[in-house]
Amino acid sequence: MATIRGKPVALVTGGGSGIGRATAVRFAELGYSCVVADVDEPSAKETLRMLQTPGIAVQVDVTMATSVEAMVTATVQHFGRIDCAFNCAGVEAISERIEDTPEEEFDRVMGVNAKGVWLCLKYEIAQMLQQEPVMSDPANWADKPDVCRFRGVRGSIVNASSILGLGPPQHGANASYCASKFAVQGLTQTAAVEYAKEGIRVNAVCPGLTATPLMDRYLEKAPPGTKEKAVSMYPVGRIAAPEEVAKAVCWLCSDACPFTTGEHLKIAGGY
Repeated sequence: MATIRGKPVALVTGGGSGIGRATAVRFAELGYSCVVADVDEPSAKETLRMLQTPGIAVQVDVTMATSVEAMVTATVQHFGRIDCAFNCAGVEAISERIEDTPEEEFDRVMGVNAKGVWLCLKYEIAQMLQQEPVMSDPANWADKPDVCRFRGVRGSIVNASSILGLGPPQHGANASYCASKFAVQGLTQTAAVEYAKEGIRVNAVCPGLTATPLMDRYLEKAPPGTKEKAVSMYPVGRIAAPEEVAKAVCWLCSDACPFTTGEHLKIAGGY
């Protein structure tokens, strides 16, 4: 995929660590210019130093419309367009049952994980609708005339959900976090339907337990033995590396799957 200003442009929220950082690095390896956005600006700048291609670091609070709008504006002012976006910013939840969870904790988790994705979609899509479609490379589809007439895309978006957005495990899981990730699934499917005819694809990834700072923070607060119990549910016998999720995100954003939208890709080691 090429843009009118050279390299394709990828925007990654939550890019200061974990899956977001690994995805920004992977986008850069594939030749994208990257915008690394995070509420922790020093971490975003640290990721930026790891990239092989031009990029910028932007501080963003995804719970605030003005901040998200400014992030998109900065991206367009610097690179001219947004070809791909990975809405990865998220927070862990305290490990408590519903009756023990404070209302403000539910609001905090939903604000970042659900409202944050909605705001990112809102402003990313508004920008993508202004962009001319980029045509699929005909060489990729030379033996399929119908696909060769593919109209092109204005952009591709991937949202970070979770296997807990598909259903809680039998031993139970935090309701606030599950609700937020279920919401991401609904936002993804609705946005995909609303904008399919306008050349914008929207998909989600649903990772299982992944070796990230977010996971570390969650396990610090969880009862002893939580990690061992969780790992035992994965047939492959281990948790995911962030880079494994990153490659899936970049594939969903790529020219390899122009007919894929409104889907969720589970990355969970057979879980």
